[in-house]
Amino acid sequence: MISSFELLPNNLINQHGTKIRFVAVGVWNTIFGYLVFVGLDLVFSYIFSKRYLAYMSAAVLANILAITNAYIFHKYITFQSQVRGKGIFLEFARFASTYLFSMILGLVLLPFLVEVLGLAPKISGAMLIPTTMIVSYFGHSNFSFRR
Repeated sequence: MISSFELLPNNLINQHGTKIRFVAVGVWNTIFGYLVFVGLDLVFSYIFSKRYLAYMSAAVLANILAITNAYIFHKYITFQSQVRGKGIFLEFARFASTYLFSMILGLVLLPFLVEVLGLAPKISGAMLIPTTMIVSYFGHSNFSFRR
């Protein structure tokens, strides 16, 4: 079976392999996180009478699930981290702190986009994706999985 990386020229992989894997994992995790957010927002909209409680709860829980998913994929696929044992806790703490910053940024901007600008929560969530991707790339490449 041929992997998608075997179809790319070797010099491209040698120069940019980590970046290519970061983007691939990022695309997967973005899709995963957004679909979880949309699904939870739908479920929570039936549970909570206040609309903002539904989308904010969905955003918090979706971020937690997406962070866990992203750590596993970035650790083993993107950065191929060899950290094992007790070191995993420190690595995960650095990883989570990078995402915590992104999550707080999103939780500040989401109600601004929804309540102040009047945009739909699902559209607002999608609009925040590029910001969180940029923040996470620099954080993970320079802090979370530094070698």
